[in-house]
Amino acid sequence: MHTVHAPLEGCDQHQAGQQVVRRSAQFNEEPGFYQPSGLWLFGNVQLLTSHLATVVSSLGKSCHVPRELDDVEREAERLVLDGKVLVCGVHSPAHQRAAVVPLRWGSPRVVVVSGGFRYHLGTALREEPFRTARLWRYEWDPQTDLAVSRRAPDRRPTYALHNPTVDRLIARIVSGTVPGLLFGNAEVGRLPCPVQLALFDLAAERCGDLG
Repeated sequence: MHTVHAPLEGCDQHQAGQQVVRRSAQFNEEPGFYQPSGLWLFGNVQLLTSHLATVVSSLGKSCHVPRELDDVEREAERLVLDGKVLVCGVHSPAHQRAAVVPLRWGSPRVVVVSGGFRYHLGTALREEPFRTARLWRYEWDPQTDLAVSRRAPDRRPTYALHNPTVDRLIARIVSGTVPGLLFGNAEVGRLPCPVQLALFDLAAERCGDLG
């Protein structure tokens, strides 16, 4: 297992105004901007060294029929029971169906959101990001889970069920291709699995590429 070289103490460069501030807390204590990847992190960064996986059928389209949502849930459960750490979003019904599965089994997850953490997790950063998740766990646990965003904590989300930016970021996190975020995915190694990337590319074609 590779060591996580996240800046637990040091300088962060905030996106707004490119202001450099000194970090005095770890990511599981308060949100921080991780400059090498250009992402905001809040929670258990050690998950980035785990066996990461995502439900490919949850990526892309915004609407799924009930049978497809059931398939997403079953695949998420299969991955969790196989010891994988699920990487998911919260912006569509399919992502939310996948995101509650780790909660049912007491497993960690990486949640990628479109807006700032204070919007999705509440001003105190203690709320689960959607209603069904709050039925399974009463508050967000940064010691267990990791939240990832491209936007600063106070920024608003995109309010879109169809979010190619988030979907593509999920795929890149799992495949280990986020610049500066190559913490050593034990599932695919430091180089992406060609078959896995091919599946992600097919999903990305349905929702557009980040460029």
